[in-house]
Amino acid sequence: VVNELKQNSYCIVKNFISKKEIDEIKKSLLNTLQYIKPDKQKNLVKKYYQIKKFNPILKGNWFDIISLDIKVLQFLYSERITKVVKKYFNTKVLFSGRRHLNIFDDANDKLLNPHQETHQIARDTIVLWAPLYDTGKNKGGIAVYKDSHKNGYFKHEREKIKTSDKRWTKTYNHVPKSISSKFEKLELEIKAGSALLFNSKILHCSYPTKKQNLRIVLTERYNPLQKIPFLRNPKATMNIPVLGVDYNKIKD
Repeated sequence: VVNELKQNSYCIVKNFISKKEIDEIKKSLLNTLQYIKPDKQKNLVKKYYQIKKFNPILKGNWFDIISLDIKVLQFLYSERITKVVKKYFNTKVLFSGRRHLNIFDDANDKLLNPHQETHQIARDTIVLWAPLYDTGKNKGGIAVYKDSHKNGYFKHEREKIKTSDKRWTKTYNHVPKSISSKFEKLELEIKAGSALLFNSKILHCSYPTKKQNLRIVLTERYNPLQKIPFLRNPKATMNIPVLGVDYNKIKD
């Protein structure tokens, strides 16, 4: 895994999460949704869309709290993951960059243009992307841009979302199309139980979720004890700013 990460900047690790673990996480998420509006529904996807229709605000509250679910945290910080990341960076210390349980439904209002994983504690990170359901062209998923990591960090630009565009954010950062178009876009198909690990340098984006499907993805950004301005510069913020900073000049 470490060798493949160093060569390609991403690696799909098959059979990374056991079916038992996946079922336990799904059950925990379903129980939390059932707390909002109890019934006999046992299908997590159907229950999600039911709650979204019932009360979008409470659905949003569910989304905000589920990344703190103990079952989720136990997986995100298990030794099988941290051991790989420590070996990759040759470090003894890791920091959590941004744990999350991403939810992509068929509204497709969280799709971003190609970008690199910035605004972290360290300049370089390893990102985990582990779906609880199969992903792929018939359902939606994640895409990476082949060999884009070889050019270091690109200058990102901030785009304002139109007020008519119902998104969860008003602005977001991405690279211009003139940069992303230079690389081959690979739409990955990742089965439930497998995990994608990738270096923060590689360009990536999501592609649309199909009707009535739901992508639930365990994600985290693992930050090594290297290239952290916050611990060397008393004026530095904990998270490195995306704009106005040349990431390639951040060194130990």
